[in-house]
Formats: sequence, structure tokens, C-alpha cells
Amino acid sequence: MMTLSQIDLVYKDGDMMNGQTQIETQPKTINRNNIKRVIQNNLFILKYPFKYTRGYLIISCLYACFAEVVVFFEHTYCIKYLTDTIQYKGPFLNVIRYIVIISIVVAFKILFEGILTQSIKPKAREKLHKKMQLELFEKAVGIDLTCYDNPNFYNEFVWSISEANNRVDQTIDYLYTLCGNLTIIIVTGSFFVYLDKVGLIFVLVTFVLVSCTKFALGKLQYAMDVELKPKQRKRSYINRVFYLNNYAKEIRLSNITKKLKKDFDQSNEDIAATISKHSKKQVVLGFLCNYIFNSFILDGVYVIYLLFTAVVKKAISYGSVIALLNSSWGLKENLESISDIIPKFQQNSLYIEKIRTFLDYKQIIKDHENVKEVPSEPGQIELKNVSFAYDENDKKALKNISLTIKPYEKVAFVGYNGAGKTTLTKLLMRLYDVSDGEILLNNVNIKDYKVKEYRNGFGAVFQDYQMFASSIGENVIMDEINQESKIQILNALHHSGFTDKLKSLEKGIETSITREFDDAGVNLSGGEAQKVAIARVFAKPCSVIILDEPSSALDPISEYNLNQTMMEATKNKTVIFISHRLSSTRMADKIYMFEKGEIIERGSHQELMEYNGKYAQMFNLQAAKYRV
Repeated sequence: MMTLSQIDLVYKDGDMMNGQTQIETQPKTINRNNIKRVIQNNLFILKYPFKYTRGYLIISCLYACFAEVVVFFEHTYCIKYLTDTIQYKGPFLNVIRYIVIISIVVAFKILFEGILTQSIKPKAREKLHKKMQLELFEKAVGIDLTCYDNPNFYNEFVWSISEANNRVDQTIDYLYTLCGNLTIIIVTGSFFVYLDKVGLIFVLVTFVLVSCTKFALGKLQYAMDVELKPKQRKRSYINRVFYLNNYAKEIRLSNITKKLKKDFDQSNEDIAATISKHSKKQVVLGFLCNYIFNSFILDGVYVIYLLFTAVVKKAISYGSVIALLNSSWGLKENLESISDIIPKFQQNSLYIEKIRTFLDYKQIIKDHENVKEVPSEPGQIELKNVSFAYDENDKKALKNISLTIKPYEKVAFVGYNGAGKTTLTKLLMRLYDVSDGEILLNNVNIKDYKVKEYRNGFGAVFQDYQMFASSIGENVIMDEINQESKIQILNALHHSGFTDKLKSLEKGIETSITREFDDAGVNLSGGEAQKVAIARVFAKPCSVIILDEPSSALDPISEYNLNQTMMEATKNKTVIFISHRLSSTRMADKIYMFEKGEIIERGSHQELMEYNGKYAQMFNLQAAKYRV
């Protein structure tokens, strides 16, 4: 669960550190704001609809062009045609014929628009979102665990996942609008060239000035969004805390509400201050954009010029006057839309850049050429002078660790919090790579094995294990349930001590965990959930089991029964367990005592008790609690 301090992260562009390795997801020479990069990024995101929903993309763009042509002939040219016919006393039958034809075309446009927006569009976007998310899921599963320790990259990661669907939809919408805008500009522009070329000067001046101003506004808005994002996330987090079930008990049994309200007020003040800081420039640019460079020129100066041309010079017909006035307003609206769309593409590009940063990430822990097959039976694990730091600027979490774990051996890592025990197990499972030294399995560096197969050789119950919003059986097998796996699941739950609870559930292993998506679901207690998590290692065909505080939520009797069952069920496996309850370490063949990232004592329980060092001191302190 994220804390308030973890929430307060700032989205920053630039180099990011991944453990000891610098993440170079893009060349430093890239200017993210230049026109070429803006085009590249928007084309990049458009490859997804072109790949998965090509028909929808093409039809949308063609319809946007068709619709604007129809609008021009319906609202602009129609008025000129009718007025000129009356002025020059043309055949009225031609007017009737024109109105009938344009009415049929408009009816077809409206009908097709309904089909497009109500049927084609929602189906296509649903398919597109599904395909895109599956690609992002696949990428997310493959990124190195060190990325989660990097605030900058993690923010890019979260932003990418949450913004992907929105960004592709926005890009399609922008492209749709752009196609329509360009069509009406071409059609109306040609109309101006034919009737009044001077009018285009007014149009072009407005277009250039408004575009430049809104481009600057887009950059200012993005800068403000970047600054607001962590503050809004912090406020959103506090808001969620008051409604989520996980926090309900703590809030009611503590005085944290006062602190949360204070943080909420501070977050709102920070947001208001940020908005105030950026708003002054936005107001000035907005005034120039919306009035001086826009309405003043087209609605003021150009209208005067047009009236002078028609009334004084008598150079154009009355129908042309009305049509040009309508065209100028229509052209102005489309130019405004263009001047909005261009900076929106630019702003959209900055968000897409983050998606590309995530997608372009090169996995560090991966298979290399000539990898070896992983032994199917438990092998000897050896660590030689292993050191590790989560970041090259941090102090080492582990220093010069050397140890050997024999096949089928039961090993315990003990020590106070922060001693490096859990970090070492993550290195053993190759969730991280060592900074110095090496880890060997059967005298072969674990980097020489296939990553996925090597990790599959481990079954683990983490201290911060998670329950998924799926059935109990699926949470055990960590896959879909089939007839063959049902027996495997039931045996695993029996070994973990969950049988009595399972008998009380009407749907058995089909019972959903949590009621979030199923009213018939069940909310498990901490001990019950831990038993389900422990059942995972019993259900998984692996050679090494790692248990990080496996009984922390269990009562002493359940813990004792679990320990006995564990020893019986794992005779043919190597077991590594971490525990603060030293009563369970007596069963270990060898115990390693950690302190500040180093092994300070090693040996059996009896040997360490006779040594009378830190381990014996810790054990005696705990044992004293149970003495009368």
C-alpha cells in the first residue's frame, strides 16, 4: 500500500536509474517538442488503430471529409444559389431540384453518422482498447523489478497504463477533426479564391497568429499538468482512504483523521497555488488568442472590408455577400479548431512520449544466447561474495554474502527488519541481479539459465503476498482451474490448514475472494488469506520453496501444525524460510543470522545457542514471553 510520501512523486523527464544500470529508453538528443517528434509520436499511437481497427479509422476520416462538404453545400452555397436566383430571376424549378438533392444527401449523412457513432465506433474502440491493453500487460510483465523501485520510471509506467486508451482515442478524435477542418478549409478556401482572394489574407493572418499563441498555451498547460499531477494524486489518495474498506478500522480507532484532513487541505492549497502561478500568462495569451488575433480581425476588420466591397464598389452580388459572410464565420470556426488541434497534437505527443518511454524499455534480466536447461531436481545453491544495492547511490543492502545451500536442505534466514533477508531471497529467485559476486546453481551461474524456467523452479510466499479478486482455487493454482488441478488445489489447501474454512463455504474452491465483483464472495481474515497464499507453494511443482514470514498472521497452534505439515510435505524440496518467530527455526538444518546486510552467525540451532551470540539473545528474549 502506498504511503503519503510515496504518493508525492514528481513526474520528471530525463535520465532514470534502474539499480546499477541507467535506463536509456530514448536518445538524449530528442527534442520532444519539435514538429518532427510531434508527428512521429502521433503516428506511433495511430499504428494501433491502423493495426487492429483499420476499417473504423479509414471510415471515420472519410466521413469527416464527406460531412464537411455536405455542410458547405447545405449552409453556404445553398444561400448563395437561392439569393442569386432571386436577384437574377433564374428558374425557380432549379431551386426546388437543388433543395431536394441536398435534402437526400443530408438525410444519408445523418443516418450514416448515427450508425458510425452508435455502432461502429463503440465496437471498434472496445476491440482497440482490449488489444492495446493486452500488449501493455505483456510489456508490464516483462519489465525488471528494479523499475518498481525507481520513482521516475514507475510514474512513467503507471501513467502509460492509465493513459494509453485515452491517448489513442484522443488521437483518433483529433485526426477526425483535422480531416474535417482541412476539408472545409480547402472547399471554403477555393470558394474565397473564386469570389474574393483578398479575404484569404485575413484568414491566413488570423490562422498564423492564433496557432502560435495556442501552441504556447499548450506548453504552459502541460507544464502546469506535470506540476499538478503528484499533488492531485496525493489529494486523490487521501480521498480514497476515507471510503476504502482496508482503512475503515484504522480510521475509526485512531486520530489519523485530523492528520489526513490537514494533508487534504494542504494539497488543495498547493493545487490552487500552482494554478495561480501559471494562470497569469494563460490569461494574457488567451485574450490575444480569442479576441485580438481572432474575433477583432475576422468579425471586425474583414466584415467592414466585405461590406465596402459589396455596397460601395458593387464588385460582388448580394448572394456572394451573404455566402462570404457565412463562409468567413465557418472558416473562422475551422481555423479556430485547427489552431486548437495543432497544439493538442503537440500536447498529446508529450503524453505519448511517456508511453513510448515505457514501451521502449529494454529488459535487463533476460535470456542470452546458449542458455542452459534448469535442473528438474533440487540442486546446490552457492553464493560467492554477493553484494547488492537497489541504486548505485544507495548503501549496499547486502555485503559480501557467501553461503552454500545443499539440495533438500532446510535453511532459515533470521535477523531484525532491514537486515537484508528478503533482499537475498529476491536475488536467489533472480528478481534482481547481484551488484557484485555471483550465485551458482550446480556450479553454473544462474544468469546462464533460462530466466522463466529458473524462476519457475521456486515457489514463494512473500511477506506482502497478494490475494487476487478471483476464486480461492485460482488464487492457489494461480491459473485457470481444470479437472486435473482441482485435486492439486484441494491437497494444497489441506496441507496449509485451510480445510475447515473450505468446508464452510458453499461453493468451495469456486468461492470468490472479496465481494467487489461477486456478492457471494468472501472476505478472508489475515490468517485465512495467509493459508491460501501458503497453499500456492504446495500446489506448485517446484524444487525450492521460499517462505518469507509464512506464519506471521497465524495463531501459535496453526503455526505449529503448519510447521509440522511443511516439514513433511517438503522432504523432497529445498526450503528457505525467513521468520521473526524463532521457534520455527529449530527445525532448520542451518540458520544464518543477518545484521546490516551481512551474515554475522551461521550454524544449527544448537550450535548457535551454544555460541551464545546475537541469535541466542534473540531466541531467549522470545522464549521468555512464553515462560511462566
